[in-house]
Amino acid sequence: MQEMKRFTSLLMSASCYFACLFPPCQAILKFTLKHLTQGGAIMQRWKILLCLMGLGLLAACGTKQANLPHDGGDLAAKLGQGYVQKVDTALFMLDASSTMFDGYEGVQKFSTAQNLLLRMNSAIAGLKLDSGLIVFGPSTGPNLRDSNLVYGVKTHNAADFAKTVMATKIGGLTPLAKPLTGGIDALKNSKGRIAVILVSDGLDTNTADPVKAAAELKNAYGDRICIYTVLIGNNPKGKAALEGIAKAGGCGFATTADTLASGKELTSFLERVFLEKGAQEKVPAAKPVPAEPVPAERVVLRGINFDFDKAVIKPEFMPVLDVAQSILKEQPDLKVVIEGHTCSMGTDAYNQKLSERRAKAVYDYLVKKGVNAAKLSTVGLGETQPMADNKTESGRELNRRVEFKLVQ
Repeated sequence: MQEMKRFTSLLMSASCYFACLFPPCQAILKFTLKHLTQGGAIMQRWKILLCLMGLGLLAACGTKQANLPHDGGDLAAKLGQGYVQKVDTALFMLDASSTMFDGYEGVQKFSTAQNLLLRMNSAIAGLKLDSGLIVFGPSTGPNLRDSNLVYGVKTHNAADFAKTVMATKIGGLTPLAKPLTGGIDALKNSKGRIAVILVSDGLDTNTADPVKAAAELKNAYGDRICIYTVLIGNNPKGKAALEGIAKAGGCGFATTADTLASGKELTSFLERVFLEKGAQEKVPAAKPVPAEPVPAERVVLRGINFDFDKAVIKPEFMPVLDVAQSILKEQPDLKVVIEGHTCSMGTDAYNQKLSERRAKAVYDYLVKKGVNAAKLSTVGLGETQPMADNKTESGRELNRRVEFKLVQ
């Protein structure tokens, strides 16, 4: 039952965090098909739900491998198994400057950076620590600063942290030294040992020396702090800059997003940052618990979005549906409700019809691909169930969507 609850937690958090963010890739398809054929009858059901949740990560903007939201592991699960937590405060620094708008190996660099922070966030969700996030590049806030503490430093809340990362927009130049200098003030009330993780392409456009700024941050907190950097892209100057920053931190190190694209490597990185070997605790064997009946699960899969006033499936979302149809055809007992939604622009009556057309468009696509129509049903919900704030354009974009719900 514990494993089932863990699957549920991962599914629901991933559904919230990863809507329309990552590119399609073969890795998720292989992961999906592999896990559909493993396990017993009850666990088979959970694995199907987990695998279909992976489709939500296939929102298209390129071709590089996207990673499942939990592929960095669960660091909290390692406590008491030979590991102890060594970090009490984690300060993340995210480059959202205009150079991150560029693509690298078919994916926008900023999307890769967001993906990476969200994967890290999922892995550390169970740790008891404080966290903060500094975003640099865009000029925001009342004073239009180009480096701002946008989250924390406070008790880490994985859901709130993820929302903050996803709400970040690109803009401005790259003041690489400023988040490091700003970290001195951001951490003034911090507890215990500190890990700073800076994610950037390293393409500094400011005259201030980022290595000097890193040294000042190190001097402010001494042995309490270690600085880690993650390079997005492969620019030699950017690589050198981030390596210099990590070196100035003394006990941290530099790595790359290419390296951390592997779930195994990400887990290794996070273990080195947050954990250390310690005395293994003796945990008494748990008493057997009678199996509880598995309730009917309705798992939302988000990731199919539409243009304003349109019910036409955009090409970048077709890979999501192609993987969905493969799974639906291989699982005879699996049924799906296709829900259409709209933003709040327009009348209630018009939006109701538009939501129905969106659901029908996805239905028609899947049936055309060979999915048994009896496995599918559609419903239009108009503007009645927004997933984001309709007062903002970005929120309205997210609300113009179709959701899949699995039903027993």
